[in-house]
Amino acid sequence: MRAPFSHINEAWSRLILERLYDHGIRDLCIAPGSRSAPLTLAAANLQRPDLVLHTHFDERGLGFFALGLAKARGRPVALITTSGTAVPNLHPALVEAFQTHVPLVAVTADRPPELLHCGANQAIEQSGLFARHVRAAADLPPADEAVSAGWLSQALDRACAALHGPDRGPVHLNAPFRDPLYGTSQRADFGPWRSDVRPVSETTPSVPAVAVPETPPQTPALLVAGQLLPEEARAVLHLAERTGTTILADIGSQLRLLDHPRILPYAELWLATPAGRHALAGIRQVIQFGGRLTGKRLNQWLAGFEGAYWLVSEHSAPLDPQRRARHLQAAIPAFCEALSLPPAAPLETAKPTVNAGLEATLEARFSELTAVRLITQRLPRGMALLPGNSMSVRLLDLVAAPGDGNPVLTNRGASGIDGLVATAAGFARHHGAGVTLVLGDLSLLHDLNSLHLAARSPSPLVILALNNDGGAIFQLLPARDQGPHFEPFFQLPHGLDFAQAAAQFGLDYARPDTPEALAAAYDAACARTGATLIELRFPPQHGAGHLNLLLQRLQETETG
Repeated sequence: MRAPFSHINEAWSRLILERLYDHGIRDLCIAPGSRSAPLTLAAANLQRPDLVLHTHFDERGLGFFALGLAKARGRPVALITTSGTAVPNLHPALVEAFQTHVPLVAVTADRPPELLHCGANQAIEQSGLFARHVRAAADLPPADEAVSAGWLSQALDRACAALHGPDRGPVHLNAPFRDPLYGTSQRADFGPWRSDVRPVSETTPSVPAVAVPETPPQTPALLVAGQLLPEEARAVLHLAERTGTTILADIGSQLRLLDHPRILPYAELWLATPAGRHALAGIRQVIQFGGRLTGKRLNQWLAGFEGAYWLVSEHSAPLDPQRRARHLQAAIPAFCEALSLPPAAPLETAKPTVNAGLEATLEARFSELTAVRLITQRLPRGMALLPGNSMSVRLLDLVAAPGDGNPVLTNRGASGIDGLVATAAGFARHHGAGVTLVLGDLSLLHDLNSLHLAARSPSPLVILALNNDGGAIFQLLPARDQGPHFEPFFQLPHGLDFAQAAAQFGLDYARPDTPEALAAAYDAACARTGATLIELRFPPQHGAGHLNLLLQRLQETETG
């Protein structure tokens, strides 16, 4: 076959991108740069009707945007960057992808070896840069006709195998290019060079056989749902329906926002009451699906649990920080289908206490708790919810209202406060029902550049910023007792608002100050295409004080 290119850099780059396409890549995220020009031009010239090209000027935001795309589509996404400091800017997103088994491919252009360690411009040591935060890496040689195209394709295949299977995750392909980067107007026949390229194998790693223990539980169990994919969540719910078992659901489980008799709402608040803890005293079997639980009280209860404790995940890495659970690696849907459990009675003892205390407390004050509760009550059907990390995800886990079971995406692998706007923008690009992102002011300041990505959202993207002038999460941590050191070293008040940022990037903006005004602004934002920034201003101690009032009321209602 004739393969006309003007330069080996062009032919080499084309083969890399064709191979990525064959491994399931349908989204290419491209940052600007010179050394990466062969890759960028190959992407622009790759004629595939289902391939989508995305661009952004900030590599850190672009990495998280790719993370959101991969989560929305359930398939790998590739990134292209130039050499130098552009490359380590991808590291935060790759860390999150590594922790949560999201398949990303970082294709980083590089200087050739002779330009390293000699003071050449924009030349750093890129080999092994991501170390233990990628599942596989390939350090390619500089593009050269002396290197077989068959060898190149096989090297790519070996690395891209890590994009599939139970322990999938990010991959790093480092590709050096020599000058001249561009070809000429003369075309050469690279067909002979490509003659030994073979098709990609269809074989993908599979999850190990269902590891249901030989002796099934003999006593009623309690199910705990951690971070789950939608199909995993459906399987867990079906198991609970089949056996009458209660589920304690984390905000990232795809079950926390579903109003269902088998799902115990407000598990964290329920565990804060004596009646709730007493109801668990008779439990002798816990089966947890997925990991990274948000709630402090649920984690504490599991840490002290003395019965049989299983943790089921399709991944081989353990997900039990206390190292008390029996790890069972299995595909969760198959595991749930094969498992038999004794019938269980519902755990509802503390429901009236929690419901009464919650409603009375939220009506008394407009705070961050009231806001996140109201948002979850008004989520349009199908719209995804992205809880930001730090305070936002904890508040949503505590008081989010159950309803239609809207999809939830989280960045709970490393739980960083960076890249949340970009992740939401990436998910919204392929999720037609839109996304609501709830995050704090420091998280938004970390990712301001990504408002440029948000502004181009083809579906509704609502960014609810809880601005309490700094790190309000520290109001709930021992740091609050550090006297004069608390404000300058932990809270870091900044005195900023986001009205001008919204204007700069062309976002609709609202700053409501009552529940009624918030409801109106939120409903309007959900009804329009594109991004809206809704900013809520609260004093730094306001949310922590309201939360403490709620917990106190639960105790008083219980003992009164």
